Amino acid sequence: MVHWDVIVAGAGQAGCAAAWDLAAGGARVLLLHGGPERPKPCAGGLTIKALRRYRFPVDAVIRERVDRVAMSRAGGPRVLAGAAVPFCVMTHRRELDALCRERALARGAEWRAVAGVRAVRQGAAGVTLTTSEGELLRATWLVAADGAHSPVRRLLQGQPAASPAMALEGHLPRAKARHYPPMTLDFQEVPGGYGWLFPKGDHINVGLYVWRRDRARLGRDHLADYARRALGSGALEEVAGYPLGTWLARRSPRCGRVLFVGDAAGSTEPLLGEGIYGALVTGQLAAGALLAGRPGDYPLLMADWGEELRQVERVTRIFYGVPAFGYAALSRWLAPTLLAGYAAGLTLGGTKRAWRSLRGRRRLRGSPGA
Repeated sequence: MVHWDVIVAGAGQAGCAAAWDLAAGGARVLLLHGGPERPKPCAGGLTIKALRRYRFPVDAVIRERVDRVAMSRAGGPRVLAGAAVPFCVMTHRRELDALCRERALARGAEWRAVAGVRAVRQGAAGVTLTTSEGELLRATWLVAADGAHSPVRRLLQGQPAASPAMALEGHLPRAKARHYPPMTLDFQEVPGGYGWLFPKGDHINVGLYVWRRDRARLGRDHLADYARRALGSGALEEVAGYPLGTWLARRSPRCGRVLFVGDAAGSTEPLLGEGIYGALVTGQLAAGALLAGRPGDYPLLMADWGEELRQVERVTRIFYGVPAFGYAALSRWLAPTLLAGYAAGLTLGGTKRAWRSLRGRRRLRGSPGA
């Protein structure tokens, strides 16, 4: 029986990031994928900080470059904010994942489609996975990149107690839309969350997000109604809902010979539900720890991102807890600084730290080359 150095369960952004780095480092890697019939729903926006984490260009799947955003609260008038250079690009998640899988395989990872994982058994020498088809797969280490409902985590530890964030999205063909919008965030479209419109060339990604799914129910009727009010049509295609893991600061990303990454690790930022950056960071850090022969360092390597998420969660509680105040501060004062920080490739915490220093404030206020 083949014995891999690492099995990566899940071929989304976190799994592909880990597989690419592991294969590049000389490890024998098996990348497990649920198959093209179960694509990961995702709004597909990539911040500049996320773009800079890729080991290869992703220009082939970029559909729009964004340097402005429209915002509103509770159905009020929208205001427009912008940056001197793009702070975000739009991709279609299916295309982005396919590109990243291709790059991981080209780098040397092996690939296999499975229907699911039935059992995980750990021992002194490694990990054995039993697939839903009954096949046994063995490796020294397992990287679990299988989402917020991670079957691997449930088999080993049970589902996290914290209620994750939730998103619901669909695609509206551009030809059916009343107009083609800029990137749009409509806060309080749902309690404790927002609605979004992301332009993607031939379609508009329309979605609803809530940072605690026990605070509001997201339904297809609400999503279609939002699309009708915003774009003139509720004829959405490929409607799907999905949880987002936001519990990294409260739960270890390692369990024996298993390293959790992406949503399985709870690495999504809770304010807006941005998950791709956290997926890339955690996938690459897990790969680095394994290649260095120091898997026990993985939780320590994750400490900075965990602290960032703790700070963002505090902001999230205030922003959605007192939405009138939070939105007023964002739309009247904070938006230009935040967009400049994102355009510079900073996180929310990094933008805050830059603003505290005189040099940082000049950089955020200055020209693209400042």
